[in-house]
Amino acid sequence: MIPIVVPGPEPGWQPAASPPYYTGENPPSQVSLWEAAGGSFRMIAGLKPPIDAFAARLRLKVERSWEDLGEVDAAVFTVERLRFTLSLMTYGQAETWVWLHRAHEDADAALAVLLRALGLGQDAVAFTGGPDTGFHYLDASGPS
Repeated sequence: MIPIVVPGPEPGWQPAASPPYYTGENPPSQVSLWEAAGGSFRMIAGLKPPIDAFAARLRLKVERSWEDLGEVDAAVFTVERLRFTLSLMTYGQAETWVWLHRAHEDADAALAVLLRALGLGQDAVAFTGGPDTGFHYLDASGPS
């Protein structure tokens, strides 16, 4: 069998970056797994503890991906038939963000289910809401 050799990139091709950063003649623009999956979820809260503590508690695997501003650590999982994602941007984000699949409507009830599974109370919540609904910080000091 004769091996098929894939040619290297054309001389003018830049890396296949995501729009709006795409600048080259390279045919594709690339998105991360995080960006591809993220559209199915909406942010519902920020939790104070780090993502690694949640992963240890629930025995989740944290995966590293990337987005416009840098790398993101995320874990996607289901609790009581509710689909969640926990994420932490590695460029200095303080809270672990909680995302709920858009198929689930009651964010407050879903957050209560997640907190119960984590063995935590409302004191672990830094804010509720997100870009779609507005942020409601539970501490008067606002974002950390």
